Amino acid sequence: MLTVQQAVFTVEGLIGKVQQQKQLITHQQQVIEQLLKENKQLRKENEQLKYRVQELEARTKKNSSNSHLPPSSDRFANTRSSRQPSGNKPGGQEGHQGTTLRQVEHPHHRVVHRVHTCQGCGASLRDVKPFKVDVRQVFDLPPVSIEVTQHEREVKSCPHCRCVQQAEFPSHVTNHVQYGPRLTALAVYLHHIQLIPYKRLSDTIEALYQHSISTGTLANMVKRGREALESNMDIIEDALLESNILHVDETSLRINGKLAWVHVACTSRYTYLAPHASRGKKATDDIGILPRYEGTMMHDAFGTYPKYTHATHALCHAHHLRELKGFIEQGHTWAMRMTTFLLAAKQAVEALHGALSEEEARRWERVYDRILERAQHRLETMTPLPKKALAFVRRLQKRKEEALRFLREVHVPFDNNQAERDLRMVKVKENISGTFREETFAQSFCITRSIVSTLTKHEKNVWDSLCLLLTGETLDRVLSTT
Repeated sequence: MLTVQQAVFTVEGLIGKVQQQKQLITHQQQVIEQLLKENKQLRKENEQLKYRVQELEARTKKNSSNSHLPPSSDRFANTRSSRQPSGNKPGGQEGHQGTTLRQVEHPHHRVVHRVHTCQGCGASLRDVKPFKVDVRQVFDLPPVSIEVTQHEREVKSCPHCRCVQQAEFPSHVTNHVQYGPRLTALAVYLHHIQLIPYKRLSDTIEALYQHSISTGTLANMVKRGREALESNMDIIEDALLESNILHVDETSLRINGKLAWVHVACTSRYTYLAPHASRGKKATDDIGILPRYEGTMMHDAFGTYPKYTHATHALCHAHHLRELKGFIEQGHTWAMRMTTFLLAAKQAVEALHGALSEEEARRWERVYDRILERAQHRLETMTPLPKKALAFVRRLQKRKEEALRFLREVHVPFDNNQAERDLRMVKVKENISGTFREETFAQSFCITRSIVSTLTKHEKNVWDSLCLLLTGETLDRVLSTT
């Protein structure tokens, strides 16, 4: 049986052990809390890293079909067109107007292949009339060579008053020896339109015409061509300012090894290209078209264009569809619904030849609002926050009127493809030449492409029209001729 003293010692020992256990439990609770805190932080970092990896993977998968990147930036990725299969067989479709080579009624030359002797008996057939003539026609190029035209100006003295009078040379005949407007037009056309470099152009002319022209002379001919064409840009500018829809865009270009930009303002009938060192508002102000334009401006929502508040604006849905494709590839289901909506709205407008009724347009607007509202709610609850997708949705919400303007206004198209088509050859030129050595060369390229694009849109013969323009004819007169 325990004594009182032993019992006291036993109780004190138990109290000490309880205190030790209590301290241990407290310490373990602190460790657990610290581990939970660290685990929460690690989970948060893990989510951020997963989102970062997803963002980087999406960046490497970007190409011209799912982002704003131009086709020229595509490298080894096998990009797939966003255009849906039509179901038609390759080649000309039923009802297509073909261009089959056919015999003409009045050929330029006739070559008669006569029968002189009978192969059976050897008798002469020279005086025998043929009972049948088989006709075959060959379309070919005639032999070509450079011709020299000598212009002679008479100088006379009046026998009555002794005043000296002289005739006038044509306006394009300015030197004792020079190349004419047709050869200059050929150099301008092949260099700026067919994008043939000067050395290859010199070789081509020598091979075809047996005449040697140095690359320096060709560069001077192209420069003179630019001087003759430049005054016609004012005619294009005036026509653009009078149009009710103006497509605008820009693309990069290197001039003397430095980054520059080519800006375009165009319609289905006119094209105006201009190079500038800046991409933003300074460039468009210096070019001078957008500050004075008061119609509807179609663009890709680049921040410069909305600053021109005296014009109304419309957004390009081709850009939106490419961005939506990128979001779909990242797993955003709302992007597929918005893609379906935009394509269906486009078909509805085309079915009515350009515009919907006000009631029908409001119905499409309600669907548009509902898709974006649900997308915004879904994106705002995601962790981490998908900033780019959310910014895209908010942009469509904020600029709803501009995005859906094509539903109500006949002259507003669904996309800005017109501007992209007119800019495309700038990137082709850059891929061929790499850079322009001087700004004047870039200006010459843009002026010539603007003129030729305008001629093509008016269905004018480019070669004949260039020859007329280089002899002093104005663009408006060339376009007005039938």
